[in-house]
Amino acid sequence: MKIKSKKVLVGVGNNLRSDDGAGSFIAQKFKCSSWLALDGKTAPENITSAIKKIKPKLLVIVDATEMNLDAGSLRIIPLEKIISLNISTHSMPLYFLIEYLKPYCQKIILIGIQPVSTQIGDSISKPVLKSCYSLIELLKDNRIEEIKILS
Repeated sequence: MKIKSKKVLVGVGNNLRSDDGAGSFIAQKFKCSSWLALDGKTAPENITSAIKKIKPKLLVIVDATEMNLDAGSLRIIPLEKIISLNISTHSMPLYFLIEYLKPYCQKIILIGIQPVSTQIGDSISKPVLKSCYSLIELLKDNRIEEIKILS
């Protein structure tokens, strides 16, 4: 199977921890012919070989991120801010993943979604679910620039 997409979306998250599953949810629901969507779940390092083969022009990683904002807020997180935020409940910190993938991608963008809760057993909250669908539409329409940058 030859993959023609030069844009890759990676959703990261744990579907068993309520809003932490937002990135995974987006990857599962995202359908767009100009993108390849991959669900990295709690171990996105397991899909790095696919990303390395594709060598995308754009890699977008989406994860629930504690940013002290209103629930469901979306932000592009500058790569230099990743270390200082509580981003990962996952096996490998996203900073290391991004550093590893930099040589294979022309551009990498991390988008955070402010969770309400990451407690075990809850479903995705209404504000986060609404933001998931909004982000899907922004990505499909190539309107990433409409997402504010985390300051």
